[in-house]
Amino acid sequence: MRRIIVDTSVVLAGLFKGGTVRDILLNAGDVEFVAPKYIASEIERDIPEVVFRTKKPEATVRAVLEDLLGAIELIPAEVYSGSIARAMRIAERVDADGDADYIALAPSLGSPIWTLDKDFDRVRDVVPLKTKDVEQG
Repeated sequence: MRRIIVDTSVVLAGLFKGGTVRDILLNAGDVEFVAPKYIASEIERDIPEVVFRTKKPEATVRAVLEDLLGAIELIPAEVYSGSIARAMRIAERVDADGDADYIALAPSLGSPIWTLDKDFDRVRDVVPLKTKDVEQG
């Protein structure tokens, strides 16, 4: 089974509309999705914007978020804490604000990152995947 790190941009895409991203997250039986545990609180800050832009009731948005996060194993920071200082320097160098946890987690797990964020394209230590890469297996 493949293990893929999911970043915030992917989960937000799944919240904004149904479709490929949401379908992959909820139905990819041959992939184990993981993310830093803090992704839940990071997305929580974006709930008002998602509600506003989708014009969906907050309860609906939160229900979809619960389903999406239920498909992702949340990894505590202790798993990758030894890599975080180096990851923060890398993130700063490539202007990948807020991405240090993902940059630290990737080599700790030996897993690629599924992202819609182009910042990861400039990080040598990670393998970024686009949605089509995950979809095609």
